[in-house]
Amino acid sequence: MYGVSEAQQQGAPVLRRSTFTICCSIQPQYPGGSFQLTFSSSNSAHNYTQPAVNHSAHFLFPAAEPAHQGSYSCVYDLYVFNHTFSSESRLLSITVLDPRPLIIKAVVLPLALLLVNVALYFYCKASRGRMPCRQEKTELDQYNLGAPAAEEEEEEAQGAE
Repeated sequence: MYGVSEAQQQGAPVLRRSTFTICCSIQPQYPGGSFQLTFSSSNSAHNYTQPAVNHSAHFLFPAAEPAHQGSYSCVYDLYVFNHTFSSESRLLSITVLDPRPLIIKAVVLPLALLLVNVALYFYCKASRGRMPCRQEKTELDQYNLGAPAAEEEEEEAQGAE
């Protein structure tokens, strides 16, 4: 945890209604202490406090909502030898995203493409019988270039003689 200016923000997108955890930790110097997670947004501010366990604390948010969107920072406080030591982290900016547009892109669009392909398949299958370029299987005898007729003419010519 290092104190830095607000201009050096880090951002993290979180899907709405998903669980997220903010972990605060510090390099060990003395045992104990506590972490305070400070939250601020355009219309609210909150502080959450937990004791440091193994020089860290985990702040769990079970369901992300738009109200969780804002800036978070961890403040570590330790009281040693009649002195209070404090360290503040840089800001973490949380953005809560609505998953509905992602669902539309991931599910509805491929489903629509599938339905269009199925519709085109059945349209083409139904229209094959009406296409003028489709030919039925024909026998060669219908288009025999006159070979049987020539034999008949020969027989007639021999019978007439």
